[in-house]
Amino acid sequence: MKRSGGVSGAVSLVMIFCVLCLAVFAVLTLSTAVREQGLAELTAQRAREYYEADAEAVAALVAIAEGREAAADVTYLTTAEGTQVEFGIDAGGTQTLMVSALFTDDGCHILSWKTEYTADWEMDTTITLWDG
Repeated sequence: MKRSGGVSGAVSLVMIFCVLCLAVFAVLTLSTAVREQGLAELTAQRAREYYEADAEAVAALVAIAEGREAAADVTYLTTAEGTQVEFGIDAGGTQTLMVSALFTDDGCHILSWKTEYTADWEMDTTITLWDG
């Protein structure tokens, strides 16, 4: 009598290997999707916070131009060209929207409009390097 199980054993092993590979890829795909969703939500939140700060900065410039008091802490500097104003508005997280504008007789000129990193920077010294 001949035994006919040699080929089906190899096919079963290949099938088990394929199922394990598909399971591993499914878990990796799911974990990547969860991380990407978190990153997308954080990006949307930071963009929303930036544009809220942007709107607040525009409102502050309009208030200054109309002679009213701005909601931001404004620094005034009188120059030969006109009055220069500078202020910063929290843009969420560790970012601050820094605005510098020059008010002259012919209007408001934006000198700078940028975000700055405001958190304290700490050097990471935990990496041990080989010194020979």
